[in-house]
Amino acid sequence: MVLTMRSSLGSNSLKFARSIARSPRFHVSPAPRFQRNLSAGDDSTNVWKLTQEDQARYWQGYLSTRPKYNESFYDLIYQYHAAQSKNPSFDVAHDVGAGPGQVAEKLALKFQHVVVSDNNANHVDYARYALSKTDVPASRFSYDVALGEELEAKYPPASADLIVCALMFPLMDTATALRSFRTVLNQNGTLAIWFYGRAHFSEPEYAASCQPVLDAIINHHFGGVIKGGGPEHTAGWKRAADGIASWLDYIPFAEEEWKSVQRHKWNTEWTQLGFFGQDACNFPVEPTSQVKDGETVIERQDRDLWRKDWNLAQLRQFVQHIFPFNGTDEDPVKPLWAELEKRMGGAQAQRSFSWPVVLVLASKK
Repeated sequence: MVLTMRSSLGSNSLKFARSIARSPRFHVSPAPRFQRNLSAGDDSTNVWKLTQEDQARYWQGYLSTRPKYNESFYDLIYQYHAAQSKNPSFDVAHDVGAGPGQVAEKLALKFQHVVVSDNNANHVDYARYALSKTDVPASRFSYDVALGEELEAKYPPASADLIVCALMFPLMDTATALRSFRTVLNQNGTLAIWFYGRAHFSEPEYAASCQPVLDAIINHHFGGVIKGGGPEHTAGWKRAADGIASWLDYIPFAEEEWKSVQRHKWNTEWTQLGFFGQDACNFPVEPTSQVKDGETVIERQDRDLWRKDWNLAQLRQFVQHIFPFNGTDEDPVKPLWAELEKRMGGAQAQRSFSWPVVLVLASKK
């Protein structure tokens, strides 16, 4: 049974679908730990590692080209959390995979203390620096270098009211991370996992002609990272690609451990969630679903969501900072950029972009 209605979180159109028997259940077996490495031939342990000299330049470009989470997005999380108990606590939040710390800054406006963690020490150092430049007192933050899967070994049980994980969950071991997060959460504590993908041309007349060219450029760059590695490298990328293509429906929430599961999805009808597509991969991308009876699925179509208006040079900046690529070959995509310039209406033509987004919310029983 599917119930649909129209509403919005930032626009006038929303499709609400409450899933009672939305999709078949698939078993997702454990897979090798996703190796967060930069080069295709490298099975080292960090895929998103930046050198100290590069990190400031990269994060500045990253933040300038990525979407800005609006207040209504955070309010959706806070309102969900407040509804899970009669006396909700807003004391401690944990930002897992914090990167440059922009989410932690927002959380500190609602929670008394925010733990900022990332598996990369350079990222934590930059987050500490960036947050020191805000108006939030330094005492409201603490910092840790840790994998999300390690939190249960580093923090007391039932010590956090909210755990957020923006973009990084598909890189984690699913079962281990969920167990770790659940251990650290208080009863009725909230887990918020979200992901957004590559920018999409939002004007329909340009989306049809321009998006395939942009996708081809991005797939070329990611293909240089994804293809050609060892078995563990390939297994990790496949696992991440499958999960992202599933719109995070692969994440299973055991009914005896979690309650009030909500899966919010934006722009499912005209975008793809991943930063890259099938052409970037040397394996089949295979979505799976663990959506259970009783979970709530809400789908919104909003072509103005987190809107960016970019010309060609600004779009190139987005592609440059979509991932810390190491030594990409630009020559093969020069004709594609030239073609995209024509299709966009010239180098200075401003086109509108929006984003595919998924937010998964679950409360600890």
